[in-house]
Amino acid sequence: MKHILLYVVTGMMLAGILQASEVITDKTKLQEIKKANAVLQDPVLTIKGAIEKPKSYVLKLEAKSPRGSQKLTAFLNKETGDLYIGSGYDKEGKEIVFPTDAKIVNEGVSFSYGKGSKDIYLVTDPQCPYCGRFAKAAEGKLDNYRVHVILFPLSFHKKAPAMVEWIMQGKDDTEKKERYEQVMLKGSTEYKSLIKDEKKPFVYSSKAKEKMDASKKAAVELDLRGTPAIYDANFQPVSQQILLNPTTKERK
Repeated sequence: MKHILLYVVTGMMLAGILQASEVITDKTKLQEIKKANAVLQDPVLTIKGAIEKPKSYVLKLEAKSPRGSQKLTAFLNKETGDLYIGSGYDKEGKEIVFPTDAKIVNEGVSFSYGKGSKDIYLVTDPQCPYCGRFAKAAEGKLDNYRVHVILFPLSFHKKAPAMVEWIMQGKDDTEKKERYEQVMLKGSTEYKSLIKDEKKPFVYSSKAKEKMDASKKAAVELDLRGTPAIYDANFQPVSQQILLNPTTKERK
């Protein structure tokens, strides 16, 4: 991205709850907003949504690079066209957060399990050692939740795509969970039968590729920073300690 400075917006008095505001997604309107500032016309940036305030727009941006995509929040002054990219706070000191698109996140779910009344989302890479540790620590401790698993293979884990493909070949959520546990808890290597040439990038089946493309979009929407990552029903991060430690006060 060329000549983009990141600012922490401390002087903007943008009071109001974004979750209660209507998100603008009309392409014609977003195109008009894009013309207001030269930075927004950079091809690496896409305006995914906007919320109109009295004197400004709160923008949801997606920045693309060779390393992947990143979600950004920006603030566009209607009168001057000035653009601020970074964090913003209302007059009470609460961070202004663009609402997470539940549809995008849910479309990225690989499989779900559990009959609990509370939903949580787990983003995990089957080759990630930290994800493996979490899976073992969480065994039998998530019975009070409905767990939605988003498989997200990191680019530097070369075996992860084959692991994902093997897990996703399960006929239903129950079998996918069983395969996930065989890989994460028991160290199964059955996925290796799917690797035709270890020297070449693994090629997903069309069905698995479609789901992994959706999981990438979900990861951007959640502003994923690493795996494993857990989010509550409102897509707010949940710490592993709170989730797994029964003596810790449970997040409401």
